[in-house]
Amino acid sequence: MALRSKLLDKKVIGSAKEMLKKVRNNAYVSRKLRAVIAAKESSITAVARVCKISRTALTEWIKHLKFGRAEKLFAPPERRRKSILNSSQRGQIERWIEENPNITIKEAKIRI
Repeated sequence: MALRSKLLDKKVIGSAKEMLKKVRNNAYVSRKLRAVIAAKESSITAVARVCKISRTALTEWIKHLKFGRAEKLFAPPERRRKSILNSSQRGQIERWIEENPNITIKEAKIRI
């Protein structure tokens, strides 16, 4: 039987499950949270091997959750996808959606 990490406790697993419900559509973060939850049942080494990550990375993710730094699990702004639209175009599209919530992408492309 593998040794259990002292970092993993009920509080960490609970916060990981709670956060997973909130960020379900963010694959980058949900993958990390699922790995943390799996580390409770199996060892950190086994989970790291299955997820193809390093043990240190998984341990860091656990520490971020344990010490209340969950925002560090998200990708930094410089690594996120850049927007194609500038702020004025984004504002115009928001106004179109407020006027007509049922607008389609095809109609928006025609207006642009």
